[in-house]
Amino acid sequence: MKMISISIALAITGCTSGHNGTDVDASSGDGSPWQGSDGSSSAKPTIFTIVLENHDYAEIIGSSNAPYINSLLAQGALATNYKDTNHPSLPNYLHMISGADQYPGFIDLDPTFTPFPVTAANLGTQLEAAHVTWRSYQESMGMPCRLSASGKYAPKHDPFLYFKDMQTTALCTDRNVDYSQFAADLASNTYRYMWITPNLTSDGHDPATNPVMGLQTSDTWMKTEVPKILASDGFKAGGILFITWDEAEGRANNDKDKIPMIILSPRVKQAGMTSATAFTHSSYLATIEDLLALPRLPTVTSTPALMEFLNP
Repeated sequence: MKMISISIALAITGCTSGHNGTDVDASSGDGSPWQGSDGSSSAKPTIFTIVLENHDYAEIIGSSNAPYINSLLAQGALATNYKDTNHPSLPNYLHMISGADQYPGFIDLDPTFTPFPVTAANLGTQLEAAHVTWRSYQESMGMPCRLSASGKYAPKHDPFLYFKDMQTTALCTDRNVDYSQFAADLASNTYRYMWITPNLTSDGHDPATNPVMGLQTSDTWMKTEVPKILASDGFKAGGILFITWDEAEGRANNDKDKIPMIILSPRVKQAGMTSATAFTHSSYLATIEDLLALPRLPTVTSTPALMEFLNP
């Protein structure tokens, strides 16, 4: 894994009321309301997100080492020009929920190390303000809100832990929980936003010296877990599943930033569709905000969302 050190001041202190400066109930990505066929604003969907680790687009798409992941492409949509935003892992996870490019200090640290936790607006802040029920599920976390690495659990893959309004309040133990709670929550259809991070083996990170084995292992995990989501009431009622990777590695002269973004949903415009529009992790955040009728953070005010893949 690449390791770097960056020092800058955080620039995220608030929200905008919409990416064109107007209040919106939801957005299609161009500033127009995200509406249902009857002209009314669509109900907030159940959104699932799975983030896997450290593989290039070219290593995954079309690969015999990921047969299940590739089988999903025929029923969903694929962004073929989606890229990470930084290296190593942590800045990408933080970017996905804050839109910030860089954070002060040495980056791949547990959330208790300086300069963390930071005081900055993030998706968790927005979800709480809008009273949108949500949770982050971490495989092998064990106790909720675990702030230090333990076994196959890495807190750097749970970005919500790095923000003060999440880490230092009672919200932490309720919102950041072990993945073992996911099945019951999925069945109850209580939560509208569900972030899922597999552990360091299941997400393809380990063994770091054998990326082929890592990809095969993550594909097996996905084959077991994704069908549960697709069979759920929340997904079938217009839910959306985003599957992506934190960062590329640039092995074998592959693009060092290009990763897949796979979208599965009854709302996908056409099964098997692709788009070469340039998207990044900022686009993921902008899309979640638009779908859940949240005001866009200043960091993604003009960022293109992934709405071209979805019907109202």
